[in-house]
Amino acid sequence: MKNSIFVIAIVCVLAGLFAGANIAVAQTSAAEMLEQARARAREMEELKAVLNGPDQNMRLASFDIMVNSGDDAMRQIAVDTGLASADTLMQAMAFKESVLSLNRIVMSLEIDKSQPAEIQAKSQAVLNANGNAYALSIAESDKKTGIFKIDSRYKGQVTGLELTFKYSYDGGRLSLVDETTMKGPIRINKGGYGNFIATAKIR
Repeated sequence: MKNSIFVIAIVCVLAGLFAGANIAVAQTSAAEMLEQARARAREMEELKAVLNGPDQNMRLASFDIMVNSGDDAMRQIAVDTGLASADTLMQAMAFKESVLSLNRIVMSLEIDKSQPAEIQAKSQAVLNANGNAYALSIAESDKKTGIFKIDSRYKGQVTGLELTFKYSYDGGRLSLVDETTMKGPIRINKGGYGNFIATAKIR
């Protein structure tokens, strides 16, 4: 009986030691994670400061490194900062990065009111028959040239703050209007030609 009590006591002591060790390990891991998070936050703030700094060469070089780092968070910070930047070169780089990372460009169409009444009527007929959504599927893209393929046969290109495309009988030119949107005139043929103003989200 005494032996049994002794064994139980040893087991309890060992259990307490192991529990204490586990708590210590958990506390150490938590402390390490917090320190890693603080270091990461400092790194991000430093990079943001460079992206918004006075040296354009440093801004552009940092942007390029961040978007090609393989780190999604770093890439997103660079793109967000670039699209909001007053530096048109970095803004253009961010615009190209955003557009060419898409699988599809989905546009919302409205009739181009600058066109003659006859063309507006034809455009309305196209909308009535097909709806106001228009999409381009990006088959592949080249971020160096800004050229992308549409369904493997037709092409578009991002140049500066503009996107142009030719897709069968359709074509258009959209420009960046804010940090999330591009907009511009397009002409499409779906049972007849229509002239529209297209709006599309880039992220």
